[in-house]
Amino acid sequence: MTTHFHWHDHHFINRNPALDFANMVVWRGRAAEEDRGRSLENLKGWAAYSGLALPRADVDQCVKVREVIDGYFRIGAGWPDLVSLYAQALKADDDPFLTTILHAAMALAFSPDRSRVRICGNCGWLFFDSTRNANKRWCTQTCSSRTKARRHYARKRTQRPEPGRISYG
Repeated sequence: MTTHFHWHDHHFINRNPALDFANMVVWRGRAAEEDRGRSLENLKGWAAYSGLALPRADVDQCVKVREVIDGYFRIGAGWPDLVSLYAQALKADDDPFLTTILHAAMALAFSPDRSRVRICGNCGWLFFDSTRNANKRWCTQTCSSRTKARRHYARKRTQRPEPGRISYG
């Protein structure tokens, strides 16, 4: 059972409907993975918060679109599926929600910004790297801080005091 989720600005870090839609899954591929887009209530809440029309498609179709977008921008797989879904959305012209998201995905796929889409080293979200050197590793400062703190505490645990010496920290 999926519980109702409350959306906030930090869930829309990219200001790109396609990437932010893909980021409805947190901790993707990990034991703690949480899919916040498997209920119509959550999809409608996401659409309302993002300013898009409410979805008309069923949850399964929305999840399919989201997973194709994620696969394409995460690992470069699924281009034919992405094109097919976009063509179907344009032809049917009955769900402005999915059409808008797929249009954003296609626009990004053909944009120079495509090469700046990264995967966060902490939470696994997709994000734009807008740094000059194109070497950003985390989607937000929060993820950066959490990763650095985790590494710091891991190093502290593995350090052992020298025999006969007390370590205070």
